[in-house]
Amino acid sequence: MDWQQLLKLNSVAINSNMLQVGLEREGQRIVETGQLAQTDLAPALIGKLPGLQRDFAETQVELVTPVCSNAEAAGRALTELTRQVRQGIAPELIWPLSVPPALPTDERLIPIAKLDRAAVAYREGLAQRYGRRRQMLSGLHCNISLNPDLLTALFQTQTEITDPVDFRNHCYLHIAQNYLHYRWLLTYLYGCTPHVWPNSGFHESHGLVRSLRNGPEGYVNRPGLHVSYASLTQYCDSLQTAVARGQLSAVKEYYGQVRLRGGRDLSTLRQTGIQYLELRQLDLNPWSIIGVTNEQLQVVTWFTALMLWLPSPTDPDAWIDAGQRANQHVALEAPTARTQYFETGMRLAATLRELGQSLHQSAAEDVATLIAARLRAPALTLAARWCHETQGSVTQATQLALHLAARRI
Repeated sequence: MDWQQLLKLNSVAINSNMLQVGLEREGQRIVETGQLAQTDLAPALIGKLPGLQRDFAETQVELVTPVCSNAEAAGRALTELTRQVRQGIAPELIWPLSVPPALPTDERLIPIAKLDRAAVAYREGLAQRYGRRRQMLSGLHCNISLNPDLLTALFQTQTEITDPVDFRNHCYLHIAQNYLHYRWLLTYLYGCTPHVWPNSGFHESHGLVRSLRNGPEGYVNRPGLHVSYASLTQYCDSLQTAVARGQLSAVKEYYGQVRLRGGRDLSTLRQTGIQYLELRQLDLNPWSIIGVTNEQLQVVTWFTALMLWLPSPTDPDAWIDAGQRANQHVALEAPTARTQYFETGMRLAATLRELGQSLHQSAAEDVATLIAARLRAPALTLAARWCHETQGSVTQATQLALHLAARRI
């Protein structure tokens, strides 16, 4: 399929509202001195705020917005929810980084979230397989779906696929395949887990890096798991096989950086098709009180459009495997170093600029300029900024984290 021609024919529908966005932000509750909170999350607060949940640990909150008309609206929704949660947990704060603060020497003292019996049993299983410390990593998830009007326009313009659900699946798989190949660029720009605090469970011989969370020791499944994105059927089949073989205890244990979503289980996903993509890659931005800035959300928006614009890979799984290797390499690069993938990144920025010019979208051109500037100047990336402001000192890092956590919203 000629994606560029298809998008050019529907350029009027390509704009800041082309993606509907929902956000999920995880974070650890802490006391004002930086230790994990010792309290339970108040049931009354959970009942009052439908968007407030607990993740693995009792201290780990998850803030979930509704689906919004665009990325900017999703950011506003997360800001308001964050304000309400912070007010409800005061004087406790939310730790602003993806890596947790100092953890107990005995990981059994990390409290599993106090949920129903089945949910607790699931988390206890995770603790046995991965360790409680690794489950304390937090992140920012973007749930993105193509605007229904855009999907309809694209479907009606092409003739290769006659079923609208098949076409929708084709669009989302195409985006996912390219996203998983080029995701290293977002790790370069916005990775911000360059070091850890005591008792994290990470090996500390690597020095300062861009994103431990995106590296081989990060929030990943155990080695040997392979999930195919070649088709929706292969995706569902490979997950079901992994559960049957005991590689996963449940489908929700799959920690892939893109999940194909639609319904509550794989059976529904097969029947109704892909409704949206869950992008699970971003580290929290500690300088944003909500863990992400509007600039970042605009970059994700136009990066997604670029993934749709680019050609489809001939061998999707090999393409994704190459992307996995690139992402893990970039994650472990020194924060102030020029990335090994500089030239590829500059070509991506140039292609995004061409997209913006072809579709008359100056916002895409602005994002392309931003990406190119930060590829040339690694000091402008989040990880490099964190390392500069903390000088590699855990003490200074703790002081900065507490200062950022205590800011007014």
